[in-house]
Amino acid sequence: MAAPSPPSVPPPPALSPPRVHVASVDVAALADRLAGPAGDLAAVAHTIAAHALAAAGSFSELLSPASLTGVERHAYQVETVRRVLRVLRGRALLADEVGLGKTVEAIMVLREYQLRGMARRVLILVPPPLVPQWAEELATKAGIVVRHTDEAQLRLDAAEFWRGDGVVVASLALARGARHAPLVQAAPWDLVIVDEAHRVKNRATLSWKLVDGLTSRFLLLLTATPIENDLEELYQLVTLLRPGQFPSPAAFRKQFVEPKDPTSPKNRERLRALLAEVMIRNTRAQSGLKLPPRYVTTIAVEPEPGERALYDRVVALLRAHAADSGARRAASLLLLEAGSSPQAAASTARRMRDGEKHSSTFRDGLAGVISEADRVSATRKATALLELLRAHREPALVFSRYHRTLDFLDELCTREGIPHAIFHGGLDAARRREVVDSFREGAARVLLTSDAGAEGHNLQFCRLLVNFDLPWNPMVIEQRIGRLHRFGQTGEVRVYNLCARGTVEERVLDVLDRRVHLFELVVGEMDMVLGNLADERDLEERILALYAESRAESEIESGFDRIAEELLRARGVYEKARALDDALFGKDFET
Repeated sequence: MAAPSPPSVPPPPALSPPRVHVASVDVAALADRLAGPAGDLAAVAHTIAAHALAAAGSFSELLSPASLTGVERHAYQVETVRRVLRVLRGRALLADEVGLGKTVEAIMVLREYQLRGMARRVLILVPPPLVPQWAEELATKAGIVVRHTDEAQLRLDAAEFWRGDGVVVASLALARGARHAPLVQAAPWDLVIVDEAHRVKNRATLSWKLVDGLTSRFLLLLTATPIENDLEELYQLVTLLRPGQFPSPAAFRKQFVEPKDPTSPKNRERLRALLAEVMIRNTRAQSGLKLPPRYVTTIAVEPEPGERALYDRVVALLRAHAADSGARRAASLLLLEAGSSPQAAASTARRMRDGEKHSSTFRDGLAGVISEADRVSATRKATALLELLRAHREPALVFSRYHRTLDFLDELCTREGIPHAIFHGGLDAARRREVVDSFREGAARVLLTSDAGAEGHNLQFCRLLVNFDLPWNPMVIEQRIGRLHRFGQTGEVRVYNLCARGTVEERVLDVLDRRVHLFELVVGEMDMVLGNLADERDLEERILALYAESRAESEIESGFDRIAEELLRARGVYEKARALDDALFGKDFET
C-alpha cells in the first residue's frame, strides 16, 4: 500500500517589502534566522523587511541625489532635504529666494520617500500654467511618469483619477472646484506638495480650504514670498503644516503683530523660534551662488513686402474664422508660425488644406496663405541673424519653436559655410549627446535648437543666445535664456530677440522689455510676477484672443496697454512682498 501523500503546505505569502536602502543590518539576528529550519524563509523575509523599514526613517544617507538626471545639485539643497526629512519630519515651508531650486528640493524629498517605500500616493498642486512644466520636470529629472489634470482620463472618470496610486500633478484652480474637491479629499495622500503656496495663504479662500481638508502624512509648501500683505498670512500657512503651532488668529495677532502695522512683528525671537520648526529659507548670499549680468537686445527689422503680405493674410484669416473654434485654433497656429518663417507657415497650411478637418471656406483661405508664403524667397530676420553670427565669432545658441524653421536655418547656415548642428526633441538620447558634444567641443559654432533646447545639458560655456522667433509667453523666453544664464555661468550673457516691425512679436517685446523691464529680473522672478496676474490664462492665449476678436489696430493697442498695466501692477506686488520677506526673515532660516 502506497504511503499517503504528505499534506500539502501552502507556500508562504508573497511579500513586497519596500524598495529601500538598508543603512545597517543586525548581522547576528539574520545569521540566527538563516541557521534555522529551511522552511522559515518567510520569517527571514519578514526580518529583512523589518530592518528595511527601521532604516527607512533614519535618512542617515540620502538616496535621491543619485536617482536624478540632469540636476545640478548644490550643498544647500542637499542640506535642506536632509533637514526636511530628519528634523521637520516631512512637513515644511520651503521659502528659498527665487531661482534657488525649491522645485528640485521638493523632487528630491519626493524621490527619497518613494525609494524608501513611504510615498505611494502623491499629490502636487500647482497653478494651471505650471501643470505641464511639473509633469515634464518629474519625467526628465526623476523618471516619474505622472497623471495630470490636463489629460482626458480626468474627464472620463474623475473619481478613479483621484483615487489611484502614483503621482498626480493637479491644477489648484481645478482641484478646489465644487466637483473635484470632495474627490481630492476623499482618500489620504502620503505626500502633498503645493507650489506657489502663497496662493493658499488666506483661510477664507477655496484654495486654503482644499489643502486644509486634505489628509496627508507629509506636506511641503513652496513659496519665495510667504508674506505679501500682513503677518497673519504666515499664520495661515504654518497652520496648514502644523495645526496648533501658533495659538488662535486673535492670540497670534496679540502676541506677534504690532497693532499699528500688520507687517511688523513683535516678540521676534519667539516668532523665529516657532518658525524654525517648520520653515527653511535659503538666500543667494548664503548659498554662494551669484550670476553675472545679462544684456537683452531687441532687433526689429522691416519685413520684406512679401513677408508683410503673408502676415496680413494670416491675421485676416484668423479674424474671418474667429467664431469657429477649430478654425480659430488652426489660424492662431499659423499666426505664430508666420512670425517665425514663411516656410513654417506654408508647411502647416498645406497639411491643413489637404486634410478634411476644416470647412471648404477655411481651406480656400489656406490656399491664399500658401500662395503668399511661396512667394517669399528671403527674410529680413534671416539677414539679421547672419549679421549677428558674423559680428560675434563665438558659440551661439539659436532658438526656434518650429522644426520647419530649423530646417530653413540649417539650409541658411550650410549655404553660408557656418559650422552648426541641430537639436530638437525628435533626437534620441545618444544623438542628443553627440550634438551637444559637437557644440561644446567647437565642431559646431552654432546650435540651432527647438524649445526642447538641450534641457538638462550644461551649456554655460556659451554666452550668446538668439531668439529667432519669439514665444508670446514670457516664461518660455525666460526658460530659453536660463539655458545659459544660470548658476555656473562665469561670463556676461548676451541675448538678441529678433522680430519684424508691425507684428505681434514686436508688441510683445515692447510690453515685456521696454515698458515692464521683465528681462531685468533674475532667474525665477518672472514666474513670481506672472503668478500675481489676476487673469490665470496664459499670456499667449490672451494675445491670440485679442487678435482674433479685435477689428481695428486701436483695439489691439488698447489690449496691449491693459496687459502692460497688469504686468506693472503684478511686478509691484512681487517687489513689495520680496522686500517684506527679506526684512522679516533675513538669514535666520538658512540651512
